Amino acid sequence: MNVRSKAVFLSLVAALSGCGNNEQNNGQQTSSGGSSGADASASSAANTSNNTSLEESATPPASAVQDSGMLAAMADTGVAAQVEEPQSQPGRPPAPPARPEMNSAARDTYRQGLSSAQQGNLGAARDAFDRTLSNDPRAFAAAYNAGIIAERQGQDPQADSYYQRSLTIQPDYELAVVARSRLLVRQRRVNEAVQFAGGIASRYPGNFLVRAEYARLLVTAERYDEAVNEARAILRIDERNVAAKMAVAEAFRARGRTDNALAIIDDVINGSDPNHPNNGPGANDARAHYLRALLRIEVSRDVPGAIQSFTRAVELDPQYAEAHNNLGVYLLQAGNVPQAIEHLRAAAALAPSWAKAHLNLGDALRAMHSYDEASTELARAQQLDPSMVEVHYNYGRLYGEQAREIASQGIDNLNRKIALLQQSQQAFTRFRDALGPQFVNHPRNADVTAQLERLTALVTRTQTVLQREQRRAARASGAAATGGDAGAAPAASRDGGA
Repeated sequence: MNVRSKAVFLSLVAALSGCGNNEQNNGQQTSSGGSSGADASASSAANTSNNTSLEESATPPASAVQDSGMLAAMADTGVAAQVEEPQSQPGRPPAPPARPEMNSAARDTYRQGLSSAQQGNLGAARDAFDRTLSNDPRAFAAAYNAGIIAERQGQDPQADSYYQRSLTIQPDYELAVVARSRLLVRQRRVNEAVQFAGGIASRYPGNFLVRAEYARLLVTAERYDEAVNEARAILRIDERNVAAKMAVAEAFRARGRTDNALAIIDDVINGSDPNHPNNGPGANDARAHYLRALLRIEVSRDVPGAIQSFTRAVELDPQYAEAHNNLGVYLLQAGNVPQAIEHLRAAAALAPSWAKAHLNLGDALRAMHSYDEASTELARAQQLDPSMVEVHYNYGRLYGEQAREIASQGIDNLNRKIALLQQSQQAFTRFRDALGPQFVNHPRNADVTAQLERLTALVTRTQTVLQREQRRAARASGAAATGGDAGAAPAASRDGGA
């Protein structure tokens, strides 16, 4: 039995909460980081006139990382753990390269970084990780963690630089591979992410976590056959590999074989013994529960079941931005607006550069009638992704609802009401025009068309009321100037129906 030293890496939050997340794979411990094949749109879920749609994340978080979710924490001893390598088997690729231990000075500042991150002091945490790298230039986990912090601070270019630095030190470090590839996908650089992860997977075929991430990215790039082949190559050697099984399930899902995909994920979570569910190799894998939630929606519109699965995902990985996002979306659909906002705020805080998280939070705040804050979130989404068409639809709803809450009397109220109705018109029109020919077959076609017709009628009617109010005010002003009694004016001179 060959033995090599490696640091055991855990999610910081999971380590603190005792949620072990758990799959041993070639001596490497998998993270609970979220794999987001899709992310939900709150504006769809909250719109009772339309079915909720799950949109494939062009970012993926998502949508993640779309999740670069975890901080890598050393074992409590602060030294490398001893992990036994499986006995060599025919056809098994060589083991991944050994990983250097941090020196004692680096371990001290590293722990300081973890402590500061736990307390929410991101600036101090990042400084500590930078000091760790100064104390030990081989501290690849510190570079990775500094990248996670940079993402949380909304500094994606710096985060990318840290991830690449981590991989310069430890070229097959799976957490950095996952974090960087998903950051690229979130930035819509899917092909670059595939090329990046594929290159590392081919150089280190014994790192099954990297290879499984590559398979997942192939699904995102719609290269389904290649994804399945890569995952099955892993499973021929390690038939219990959770990450590879999930890659196959994601490929099936993308091809519309959702029943098959759900069967795979149920088996991953439950195991083979029907009398003892939630005992499979992926029972404590946040990504497995996340994917199960998506499939429960797509297979049977099981919203309560999806909420349950998304909830379990965030329990296992509280830093899973995509799971928080989708949980918030479906809680909003279920009418639990306060709790929906809580999770959508978490998603936006964990992935501050993710436009859809801000879009969905804005929609939930609109549902809570927090219009100013909702407008701020929509503006942030538009700033992050000017090509996001959905933001125009959400602005249309926001302005329209604000207008409905304004009383239809009083000149100031009526002017404000008309301005908001016209802003709503303009927003829906921008949504329609931005889609161009695609609008004809878009799921929102009927809704937007009806909204524009209704708004046109409302503007006309409100302008008529305003004109009556203005004439009445003019008569009252004239009467006051001459000392007359406006109320004594002959009936024929009054504006009937006022």
